[in-house]
Amino acid sequence: MFDEVIVQGIVLDTSLLKEYDKRLVILTAELGRITVFANGARRKNSQLAASSQKFVMGSFRLRPGRDSYTLVNADVKKTFFELSYDLEKMSYASFACELAGYFTTEGVGAKDELNLLYVTFNALLSERMGIDLIKTVYICKLLDIEGLGLEMTRCVKSGVETNLHHISLEEGGLVTDAQVMFAKNPVLISDDAIYAIRYILSRSIAAVYSFDISLETYNELDKLMTAYLNLHADRHFKSLDILNSLL
Repeated sequence: MFDEVIVQGIVLDTSLLKEYDKRLVILTAELGRITVFANGARRKNSQLAASSQKFVMGSFRLRPGRDSYTLVNADVKKTFFELSYDLEKMSYASFACELAGYFTTEGVGAKDELNLLYVTFNALLSERMGIDLIKTVYICKLLDIEGLGLEMTRCVKSGVETNLHHISLEEGGLVTDAQVMFAKNPVLISDDAIYAIRYILSRSIAAVYSFDISLETYNELDKLMTAYLNLHADRHFKSLDILNSLL
């Protein structure tokens, strides 16, 4: 008999099982991404109903099994149900959950990923930053957390810190004019885009959604981050289909 554990987390996804049960995917600070079964969560007046919804954040008491966990009870801290009231916000939040689930694994703590997801949900609800930009910032910051941050202060080929007008996503950062011919698929990058990425990488998770950029710079940044994500993610994210249908 395994001892029960208590973890802090956010429900990334849910699916229905049998007549009354649910299967949850929860991102936790302590155990990373885990699978949790909420038995009877769909029964009328079930104590697990509120905590077994997508986007819910809370403290979850779990009973470990061989390959998964069983939800015993939970203390809900925040529901973020408002994200489900707007199709666009729900789609962006679902994309953030899919991405967090892709880059995290069971048994490896995900405190920073969890904090970033929480801050991202709040940013979507606050509307202080355009939600398209939130998506792009999220990709950039999450990849940095995963050890895939771009080198934006010096040339990845020579270490030189001047004449940085190109970026090679395949090589992971900026390239000087003198090294362009030796880099893999270098592309021009504007000073504004360089500054924006530097800002994202240098700020704490709590402060990452606190700036704005021009539409031109956003379009450049979005193209770069989408391409960089594709280099490191070998799967199709279903939530992007909904997002693309809304454009």
